[in-house]
Amino acid sequence: MKVEVNGIQLSYVDQGEGLPVLFIHGFPFDHQLWQPQIETLSQNNRVIAPDLRGFGDSDIPGDTSSMTQFAADLIALLDLLGIDQAAVCGLSMGGYISLAIAESFPERLLGLVLSNTRSAKDTYAVRQNRYNTAEKVISEGNGFMAEDMVGNVLCEKTIQNNPGLVDFVRDMIQRQSNAGIYAALRGMAERKDRTFLLSDIEVPTMVIAGKEDSIIPLFESKRLVNNLTIGYLEVIEDSGHLSNLEQPERYNEILEKYLESLAVFSK
Repeated sequence: MKVEVNGIQLSYVDQGEGLPVLFIHGFPFDHQLWQPQIETLSQNNRVIAPDLRGFGDSDIPGDTSSMTQFAADLIALLDLLGIDQAAVCGLSMGGYISLAIAESFPERLLGLVLSNTRSAKDTYAVRQNRYNTAEKVISEGNGFMAEDMVGNVLCEKTIQNNPGLVDFVRDMIQRQSNAGIYAALRGMAERKDRTFLLSDIEVPTMVIAGKEDSIIPLFESKRLVNNLTIGYLEVIEDSGHLSNLEQPERYNEILEKYLESLAVFSK
């Protein structure tokens, strides 16, 4: 399905009934990152999984897609769907966007899941690397990035034992638009530090970490949860940065229990 929000056509999945759950994909993916969660969690919940601007079947944006702009798009989508509050689950860049929602639209949160992500802004070196990668994608295409990222986002056990998932992830990266990748890289590079916000979040917040995540080391996830007022940490074994795909049954089990507790908490 597609709707117009903030001047662009946004593609999304809206499946199931019950407690609304907004899934925000990471970079450089689309809503199919959440395929195992959509299939399972929509049995008892209303699952909304959009393609962020510039990704999947959504419109390509301008030069920079800020985390604040992504957040505004998603709130506009919830408005059009008649959803006042939702549990928000974001992975990696989706976590950055989730925190932007928590900052600008705290009243819209029923709960928050921060998966394989951080609250801090980029270091100078990482920021410059994002800018450089963005320029390279425009000049060369995203093929090099698809190959490089597979080894970073998946743990070694997954790469060795699950070639189908490796291909799925590589293909998902390669089908994204170069312009969308460029704009998102710039937006991530320019995002602000939202660590200050963590202690002000009033809803129960689940932090999910991959034990073998080389992009977000476990100590960062522990530091993240320690800054939360109502925070919980779940560490998933044998998974890297894409813990929801590498260990979907465990990931879904964590989310199902969290959403059940959230339904009780929110009454």
